[in-house]
Amino acid sequence: MKLRLRDRILWGLFISGEGAKACPSNKLWLWLPPQYSRKKYRLLVARLVRTGLVQQTVIEGKVNFRLTETGRKKLFASFPVLTVGGKTWDGFWRVAVFDIPESRRRVRDALRRKLTKLGFGRLQNSIYLSAYDWPETVLSKEVMLLEAKQKHLGDPKTLAKRIWPLNQLSAVYKQTVERLTTRLGIKEEGKREEFLKKLHRDFLETLAADPLLPPELLAADWPGNKARLFLLRAGAVRGTN
Repeated sequence: MKLRLRDRILWGLFISGEGAKACPSNKLWLWLPPQYSRKKYRLLVARLVRTGLVQQTVIEGKVNFRLTETGRKKLFASFPVLTVGGKTWDGFWRVAVFDIPESRRRVRDALRRKLTKLGFGRLQNSIYLSAYDWPETVLSKEVMLLEAKQKHLGDPKTLAKRIWPLNQLSAVYKQTVERLTTRLGIKEEGKREEFLKKLHRDFLETLAADPLLPPELLAADWPGNKARLFLLRAGAVRGTN
């Protein structure tokens, strides 16, 4: 998933402490693409501070940033599944059903993209499932939203693996942990920075594509949170203040 530079910063602040903790500038820098310059980074963050999405603060003489409530709302508007992700499952699937003809293909494709952003997974071409209860106002008027008990759709974990790319997501999260465990001892500053920025990029793009399913639908050893913690503990690079 291709992410806007602004969204990478908002995601980075959200991940670093779910918006509550301040993030050092040299750690926030790691969430931007490997070739992005420090000068452009400073200009980007300054613009986000001016627009009220990010707050700047100085802690022990070092520049830190945190996500404002406005920034949090902006991030959630772009990635609405964050508002529900990880909540306990009530045992019901929400089934989105629609029938939009080929003559209205643009509308149909836009609806599918919207459902995907809400964390729905495709069961069939015009039938999507979600583990979360979305209000009707969030969905298009083209959609009929039904509820189904999980027993009518088979084993829930098996169904989840069929609908969402959980194996691929899990593999990237595990690779994040493995790469940090085996290669974090890179001493040369430039190579270490490049290594960390690529790891942050891969993790972020994977997380942005993650439907954030309830724990009841994931493997007991789901590696997503472990990868996040390892990444946050990986340290930072030289200052970007």
